[in-house]
Amino acid sequence: MNIVALLTSAIFIGGVVLGLLIADAVVSIVDARRVRDDDDQPDTLTRHRVRELSWTVIVTAALAVLLAFGADSAARFVWDEDRPVVGAYILLGVTLLSFVIGIAAVAAVVRRERPTYARIRRDLRDRSSFTLDSEELAEFEERLERADRVRARRSQGALLLRAVGVAVLLGLAVLAALTFPVGVAVGFGVAALLGAVAFVVTIRARAIAHTAYQAVLEAQRAEVAALLERARIPARGRVPGLGNRVARALAILREQQK
Repeated sequence: MNIVALLTSAIFIGGVVLGLLIADAVVSIVDARRVRDDDDQPDTLTRHRVRELSWTVIVTAALAVLLAFGADSAARFVWDEDRPVVGAYILLGVTLLSFVIGIAAVAAVVRRERPTYARIRRDLRDRSSFTLDSEELAEFEERLERADRVRARRSQGALLLRAVGVAVLLGLAVLAALTFPVGVAVGFGVAALLGAVAFVVTIRARAIAHTAYQAVLEAQRAEVAALLERARIPARGRVPGLGNRVARALAILREQQK
């Protein structure tokens, strides 16, 4: 067994995983402090620019290191060990892996805008001085239903990936304890501990952000429902006092969001 190659690979994998976990914890803390309702930027809650830019830099750096490592390994098999087929397979595998990761990262950044309550609210406010016909009302109601469905879906994929990262660090620590000297094993153990701490911090920060996020969304949805109720009034005949009640409800909602 080539101990030097094994140690180098373990340090590379552990460093990348630990860096991702720590970066995720930092970005999660920043996101938890940024949850707010912004009338001027309706996508503030659904387009996390800090998270997207941070992960773009992280993924790009990890891919660069991965490509360099794969190209160097392939070159060694071709020139030093005279095994060009193995080198070609390594280079092809690294290239395909980098391509898949890059495509996933790009798709995450440029994904189609999700239907949001803030966008519906903004559009309803823009149409507040006009009478909405039945087709427009149906369109707004359909957008509200889609926003409700998107809100109800909460992916657990991120949690699974974080747990896999911690498991990888723990596995490397066990491997180091069985294979490498004591000093190296201690270093891998400290890395696994840092990864576990970063995982706990991330989960806590995401929970805080999710609670604040849901509170803002609930206030936005309530205002959208009130605006739709007011928009329906001309279509079904005037109800005495209903317009004033809707106006008061909207004023209360705006005060609660301040």
